[in-house]
Amino acid sequence: MKTRSVPGFSSIFILLSQVVFAQGLGEYGKLLGGVGQKNSSVAPRGGTPKTEAGGKAKSRAPDVSNVAVSAMPAALTVESTEAALYARSEEWADKLLPLSRGEKLVPMIQGTSANALWYMVKTETGAVGWVKASDVAADYGRQ
Repeated sequence: MKTRSVPGFSSIFILLSQVVFAQGLGEYGKLLGGVGQKNSSVAPRGGTPKTEAGGKAKSRAPDVSNVAVSAMPAALTVESTEAALYARSEEWADKLLPLSRGEKLVPMIQGTSANALWYMVKTETGAVGWVKASDVAADYGRQ
């Protein structure tokens, strides 16, 4: 029994998939504000940027001039008897493992949730996760 192939089927399939991909990419470009589209500009939608007194353009970026920046501690020591390593920096996140009082942690980054400061840490055993800042004492080393 011979199998019959449709002539040019693979070529049609490749061409069709390229067209679908191009259409999808075009829609994504429209979503981004028309960058790369015919007869479009790279200026954001909504007209010209608003200006402040003195003719200076007002930025759409958030104002971060009043954001406090704190130094990253060199090490952390677990102070709470109920401290845990969390999968995410949220109270409701899964607890990966309990932490022992006095255990040393290496801070990697710090972040905030809705109501608490958190540290992404590496434990002495190599586990990585998040710990609440209220459960640890920070050691900033020699200044």
